[in-house]
Amino acid sequence: RVRSVAEGTVVTVGSFDGVHLGHQAVVQEVCERAVRRGVPAVMVTFEPHPGSVLAPGAATARLTTAVERLELAAELGIERLVVLRFDAALAALPAERFITEVLLGRCGMKELVIGADHGFGRGRGADSTTLPALGERLGFAVAVVDPVPDATGQAVSSTRIREALAAGELGRAA
Repeated sequence: RVRSVAEGTVVTVGSFDGVHLGHQAVVQEVCERAVRRGVPAVMVTFEPHPGSVLAPGAATARLTTAVERLELAAELGIERLVVLRFDAALAALPAERFITEVLLGRCGMKELVIGADHGFGRGRGADSTTLPALGERLGFAVAVVDPVPDATGQAVSSTRIREALAAGELGRAA
């Protein structure tokens, strides 16, 4: 049975390239909150990777294909996946308009879950410091998930995984 978004949703937004341990912690929080509310867990993501549009000369090496990312999201419990075409127009969209039109308007968001270091909207105008006030004003709750540390105590991130792979350090990447 496909549940309606009319009762609301719990949403997360991001590229989720690699769906690494940090991403998994965010998705787990989304799914737990969605179960408590009895609403769908939604992931809003982008294709192509925003890095390839924002910095075309420095193409971002992908950790997973689009299909792999979709499969991983489903395996982790995401019920709805919204894949937005990332282009110059979407990159220029102010954060509040993105929230109003996409997250609230199309997704029926009641709660937003993001990682502590994540930002979105033009100039990353929505982040863990600005979103709580936006949420209060626009009528949605915000949960921020702390970074997940690796064995060295540093936050797991797609950037650090890419750097390790580029250096041939597969153990560190894993």
